[in-house]
Amino acid sequence: MTEGDEDASPTGDPWDEAEYVQYPPDVKSPYSDRRSAFGEQRYGALDVAREDLEGRRRAASANWQCFGAPAALFCYTDRELGPAQWSDVGMYLQTVMLLLRAEGLHRCPQMAWAKFRESVSEIVSPPDELMLFCGMSIGYEDAAQGLERTGRAPLDETVTFIDG
Repeated sequence: MTEGDEDASPTGDPWDEAEYVQYPPDVKSPYSDRRSAFGEQRYGALDVAREDLEGRRRAASANWQCFGAPAALFCYTDRELGPAQWSDVGMYLQTVMLLLRAEGLHRCPQMAWAKFRESVSEIVSPPDELMLFCGMSIGYEDAAQGLERTGRAPLDETVTFIDG
């Protein structure tokens, strides 16, 4: 892998042109710290060093196989809707994920699929006014994998309770 290849898929194919910014370039702390910690945990659990770009590419390729899940959901939103309506998409996806867990299924939302929106569109054939927001892998957890769960910020860092 050479300098500049980080914008290519695990197979070396270029990603589709971005339709929206997934991560702002200058995310402030604590958000940048949490994202870095997630990456450290994720790749550390897979025994892939930060400087091992080829290993990171191989690990990322699991996205394109839905992490072995037997089903995938692709969530689209109208291109003309803005960030305020995107929160509705997030709430909808959270509801779907909770319903899946209630049925004993596991799920993994994947914004990475937006980088291959054209390939997904060849299969899904969405109307032109819709934009691929994300994909979601759906299936039963393979406990034999023994993957370490990534941490979450403590509640007291993300929520303020006000007595009233």
